[in-house]
This record gives sequence, C-alpha cells and structure tokens, in this order.
Amino acid sequence: MKARSQHSPIKSAILALGIGLNLFVAMLTVFSAYGGTFDPETRVIAAMAAMVLPILLIAGIVIVLIDLIIDARLILIIGAGWLLSLSPILTFCPLNVPRSSLSAEEKERSFNMLTYNIFHFWDFRGEVPGLEKNATLDYILDADADIVNLQEAEAIWENGYAKVTPAQLDSVKARYPYRIINVSDKLSLLSKYPCEEVKLNLDPKVGYVMACFKLDVKGKTFHLLNVHLKSIGLTSDDKEIYKEALNLPENKNQLKREMKEVKSKLLTKLATAFKIRAVQAHAARSVIDSIGGPFIVAGDFNDIPGCYAMRVIRGDDMRDAYADAALGPCITYHGDRFYFRIDHVLYRGPFNAVDIEKGGIESSDHNPLLTTFVFDQ
Repeated sequence: MKARSQHSPIKSAILALGIGLNLFVAMLTVFSAYGGTFDPETRVIAAMAAMVLPILLIAGIVIVLIDLIIDARLILIIGAGWLLSLSPILTFCPLNVPRSSLSAEEKERSFNMLTYNIFHFWDFRGEVPGLEKNATLDYILDADADIVNLQEAEAIWENGYAKVTPAQLDSVKARYPYRIINVSDKLSLLSKYPCEEVKLNLDPKVGYVMACFKLDVKGKTFHLLNVHLKSIGLTSDDKEIYKEALNLPENKNQLKREMKEVKSKLLTKLATAFKIRAVQAHAARSVIDSIGGPFIVAGDFNDIPGCYAMRVIRGDDMRDAYADAALGPCITYHGDRFYFRIDHVLYRGPFNAVDIEKGGIESSDHNPLLTTFVFDQ
C-alpha cells in the first residue's frame, strides 16, 4: 500500500497532463473542422486553421494510442471531438463503399467528366528522357471522358508546343467535336456533346476566374461552371522560405528568422488569397442562382475541402462529388510540397456522382479528377 501511494502523485500528474492534451487537441480539431464556416474577411485565422485538419487528425490518432497506455477512458475526449467534427471529417475523408461497376442500364444513363488544371501543357517534371509527345494530352485522350473541363488551357492547338504532336491534335478534334478554347482566361472545354459558352457579366474586381457552359447531354440540359479561383501567388523566393520552414532549423536564431519570414510573407499572402476567393465564391454563387437549374461547378478552387469559398458556392442545394462517391482522403496538388486536395466537383440536378477517381499522372502540378454521373430514371 505504501509503494502505491508513492506513485499515485506521479500517476495523477500524468493523467492530468493526458486530460489536458486530449482536450487541447480535441478542441483544436473542432475549431479546424469548422474553420471554413467563418468569413476570411473577419476571421482569417479560422480559414488558416482549417488547413491543418489532416495534421490534427493524425495527432488525435497518436494520442489515442498513448491513451491506451495511460488510461483508455481518455479516448472519449478525442472521440467527442471527432464526433462533433464528423461532417467536415467525412468531407475530407469520405468512407463510401466503392462501386464495382455500373449495370448496362446505368451506363446508358451515365456520363463522365474530367476536370484538370493542365499547367499550360508544360511538363511539371521537366525534361523526361524518351518522351516524344505531350504526356498531359496523352492522358486526356486515354481517359476518354465525355466532358473535359480544363484550367490553364490556352495553347492546345499549336503543333510542336510542349511536344504536342499533330496526331494528338487530330485525335482531340475527332474525339471532341465541340471545343471551346478560351485563350484569354485559359478556361476551356472539350465535349462529345453539344455545348455553348454563356457570357458572364463579372465585376472586374472579381477577376475572370470562371467560365460558364451550357451542355446538352443525352437530351438533358445543364450548366457547367469552370472555376480557377485565386491562388496564393507565391514567388520562387516564397516557395524557398516554405521549403526551409519544413526542415529542422540548425539553431534558435535560424528558427526565429524563418518564423518571421513565414509570418511576414507566406501568411500575409495566404490571408489575402482567402479574402479574394471569398469574393470570387460569392460571384460564382450569384451566377448559379441567376441561371438556375441543374449545375456542375468544377475546377481548381485553390482551397481545401470545407473551406469558406467552397461552402459559399455549394450553398444548401449542391453536393460534393468527392464526398458522395470517394473512399479516403486525396491530394490533387503536389507542387512545392503543398499537398492538398484543392480541385473539386460540386453538383445539383437530376443526376448523382457514383464514382470519382484521381488520375495518377504528374505531368502537371495538379492531378486530374474523373467523375462519373448517372442521370435519374
């Protein structure tokens, strides 16, 4: 009994520390999960907090393992945080059971759409030995999607540009008889079905970051809004600062210098981009509301799942294709050690997203998303 009493203060201290740590991570998880509900114009710190949800979920798993050693009852604290954050967590990491295949009848009612920021058809990997044709365009042809929604796509019709071959161009023209190449805004569309561009009256302060198309697919009409929202706009120097910040500093002075640079340059640009995207998102939502009817909004949002911009565009009447049809988390941007899913597909109308796949090609700094929709009967 005496030995037990000697250890009880230590155990009590460890338990108290465990409770505090669990509460801290659980509360941060909830705050991060709902950070996208705050307008960046007034609560930009919440928008930034939303970006670290994956890190907090990993931290929570580690803490749960520690709780099993200290006191399994502590798991209830982290569990409560996860439960309160369940909807945003499932948006980030859906747990849908993959469909094996579509029935013959469903295939008749289906269409698929590829959305892809193609990096101007340049090869993000640099010079690839033995590569004799454009890898990005080759992937688009292999994917054979019914609709191809492209960002940073303005130079597709130039022979020899970025190794684009005449044979590839001929294949594109034969495969996609309906092509709208927006050279100025770099928001383009390739389609197997009839389509036309809908002119938008956008405020210049919003920027020309969206293009609208009307499509007739299998006798049913809907609109597609191709978006490319404001990026952070990092320079080469900014990216170097970010990469250095990910490495362990050699000493305290280096840590202070890096933190100062991150705060003065990276976080300032990040905050500005959040605020600009919020304005652009409201403009996109106005377009959707003014046109009405079935809609797909797809492209490079330059922001994470559940962010403020995405919530504004989605509103109460649109659904997230990835949340509806995917299994597990996903990264669609892999450049400069920024690993996030910033390409999204939202939709409403007489169809459902039944499958969504990330393309494994890395010739662009983005990965493509291929979504399969099935019209209602």
